[in-house]
Parts: sequence; structure tokens; C-alpha cells
Amino acid sequence: MNVQSTIRAACFCLLLAGMTGCDASGKDQSVKADLATKAEAEKDFTGVRFTVENGIVNLSGQCATEKARAAVETKARNLYGVKAVVNNITIAPVIIGTDQLLKQGIDSILKQYAAVEAITKDSLVLLKGKIEKDRTKELLAAVKQLQPKGIESDLSPK
Repeated sequence: MNVQSTIRAACFCLLLAGMTGCDASGKDQSVKADLATKAEAEKDFTGVRFTVENGIVNLSGQCATEKARAAVETKARNLYGVKAVVNNITIAPVIIGTDQLLKQGIDSILKQYAAVEAITKDSLVLLKGKIEKDRTKELLAAVKQLQPKGIESDLSPK
């Protein structure tokens, strides 16, 4: 192998490694977007929050019945790109109130933030999870446009 071939091979490996790193983040964002779309369309997702990291979906929040809890897990597990599902959903009454529209708006924004979840209560928003440091202001500005009573951030840098 000559020097040019070695340099080409090294560049190819670096390019491939860079693409793989970006691809994982892109897949997580795609899975999060698919989950958010399901959450908008299916009532079983009403009290459910979710994050995606490295192909692992973390479910939390409440479902009204065990059947709804199992359905949400199955739908998440069957999405392309999902490696595993951690189901921390509890069974509790799910109240659809004035925060539902706010939750749907935030879920729509969070399609772009795979490892972030939002808890909405009494028109207040708590953002939790991991985010790229340079995207925090962008996320907070987008949530602020929904005009919640307040926004609290418990975000940590990725």
C-alpha cells in the first residue's frame, strides 16, 4: 500500500466514523418524531412522556389502564430504529384538561430534541433531559411562544 492509498483509507475511516456518530443522533430524532406523531393521534399516549437516547426509548408518565400501557410500549418497540424500551409508565387516572393543547404543542417542538421531555401542569412547563448546549436557547424560545404561565428548566448538556 502506498502513502496515497493509506491517506485515502484513513480519510474514509474518519468520514465513516463521523457519519456514524451523526447517524445515531439522527435516528434518535427520527424515533422521537415518530413517537410524537403517535402521541398526537392516539389517546393511549395522552399522559405519556418519552425520550430517546442511542435507540433506547424511555417511557414515563401515566396511562389509564394496563392495556393502554402495554399498547404504548408495543407501539414504541415496533418503531424503526428502536433497540429497546424502558417502560416506567404507571397506571393512574389520566385527566385531559386545558394543558392537553399545551402538551401537544410542546410534544411537537420536542420532535427535534430526542433526549428532552416536558411535564405540563397548571399551564407550567418543566423541561427535563439532555440537550446540546448550543440548542437550549432555541428550545426555550420555541416553548415560550406557546405562552405557558412559566417554564422551568432541568436540562443538562449532552
